[in-house]
Amino acid sequence: DDQRLKQGKQMMEKLEKWAQSSHAAFENKWLLLKAEYFASIGEHDRAQQLYKASINAAQDHGDIHELALAFELLGNYYCSAGDGANSNECYRKAYVYYKQWGATAVAEKLTPKHNLRMDPGACIELRSGKSKNPRD
Repeated sequence: DDQRLKQGKQMMEKLEKWAQSSHAAFENKWLLLKAEYFASIGEHDRAQQLYKASINAAQDHGDIHELALAFELLGNYYCSAGDGANSNECYRKAYVYYKQWGATAVAEKLTPKHNLRMDPGACIELRSGKSKNPRD
């Protein structure tokens, strides 16, 4: 696993350079990879900050698919920490954003995998209005 961490760190360095030259395309990916790295080495406060920063960057750039992935991975993080309430909330948001993006099959995999009960009302509440654009 040390080799995988080393490779992950090398990729973080590449993504950081890419993010500096193309913020909109790579910032949230770089932040998400850093969050996963810090979670894997047990730096939980830093990991949480980075997951949330990745979500904010994806939101700022209007990347629904990246927003869905970031919420799913933050949900995984909370789940592994035993925080069922926060993990469930993140999975619900991931579900909504995957559906908005058109990745219905991916969204539907979350439902049984994480024992989600998604009803239409829950989806509407999560959207913060009726806009499909996360920047609105």
